[in-house]
Amino acid sequence: MYEMTDKKIHDSLLDLVGNTPMVRLNNICADVKSEILVKLEYLNPSGSLKDRIALEMIEEAEKSGRIEPGATIIESSTGNTGFALSTIGRLKGYNVTIYETMPGKAGSEKMKMMKNVGAEVRLIEPEDIEGLKERSIAGSEVELPGRQLCLNDEKADSNIWWARQFSNEYNVKSHHITAEEILNQTDGHVDVFVQSIGTGGSLLGIGEVLKKACPNVKVIGIQPASSKELWHPGMDFPATEIKGGIISKMLKSDAVDELVQITDGEAREMTHRLWREEGLHCGVSSGANVYFAMREAKKSNKNLRIVTLLNDHMNRYLAEERYVT
Repeated sequence: MYEMTDKKIHDSLLDLVGNTPMVRLNNICADVKSEILVKLEYLNPSGSLKDRIALEMIEEAEKSGRIEPGATIIESSTGNTGFALSTIGRLKGYNVTIYETMPGKAGSEKMKMMKNVGAEVRLIEPEDIEGLKERSIAGSEVELPGRQLCLNDEKADSNIWWARQFSNEYNVKSHHITAEEILNQTDGHVDVFVQSIGTGGSLLGIGEVLKKACPNVKVIGIQPASSKELWHPGMDFPATEIKGGIISKMLKSDAVDELVQITDGEAREMTHRLWREEGLHCGVSSGANVYFAMREAKKSNKNLRIVTLLNDHMNRYLAEERYVT
């Protein structure tokens, strides 16, 4: 039975960023010894874990004196970060401009969402990303035309601030808090952590904290098998003004043990199971996370505690169900 537990009136929607609940998968895990715990990041205000980084990056820029309300925040985004920055930026009194780099129906849907909350959305011309549709991991080529435009805009106008999600240290630091929430919810017991790679911020940030608290934890990063640029630990990926950043640090970090690939079909299959068997209205990258978490559970005879994130809401994938990050 439902019980009322929170009587507080929040002063702002920003108070609801983070502190997301964790749920045990019961039906999907009925035939395995291990348990899979999922953290419901799609319950953040704009519908994804990217609210965490948007709020942290903006507030740190405010503290440093780089921006104040009335300035313009810009970013190159394939969706979730753009919508998070649009939602939180507008709420805090900023103009927001997003260079949208996701082609096709999914991109059009996300553009509409960002426009609806007051952002200016500039679509990268198709010829600039021709042949790069599948290069979805941040740092890959599909991101670069928009990042170059962000860099140009920032250099031309001191009232413009580029959030630099791909290299901003507060992207990673925001997920140190996510990790502390996980440790609190699990009483400090995590055997395996699984997360899809976008900018790499959540995987690296959570991995750094979990490794200190649980030295034997296995941290696994997931990437779409369709991507043309696939990562492996120790890979040399030099950083530039528009490339590298967090991904470069992640590849050289001891906080990540393994990087694996998941296909669209595998991610979609598990996403549909989460909808139907667990009632969890998450997106396809979440399905990828749970698919691999189940693979880890099935190959072990131990009672492992496997934790992963449900990154975003299913409404991001109504036009097109593809595993992109």
